[in-house]
Amino acid sequence: MREHLQEVADFNVPVTSAEDTELIAAQRRRAVRAVASASRSAEDCALLLEALGLKPSEGIAGVPAQRLG
Repeated sequence: MREHLQEVADFNVPVTSAEDTELIAAQRRRAVRAVASASRSAEDCALLLEALGLKPSEGIAGVPAQRLG
């Protein structure tokens, strides 16, 4: 039983890898864009983003790199 509790406790480790951080940023970017597309007005969007703890700047996507080939 004690081993199982330790496994569960180890599951909740903080995000440390760059890949995980990038995935979270992408998820937040998509969330901001989804809220913006479903909002009735700029004020509505601002209120929803604030309620969700998101910032409008998180919805800005960078310019993708040029594909070679």
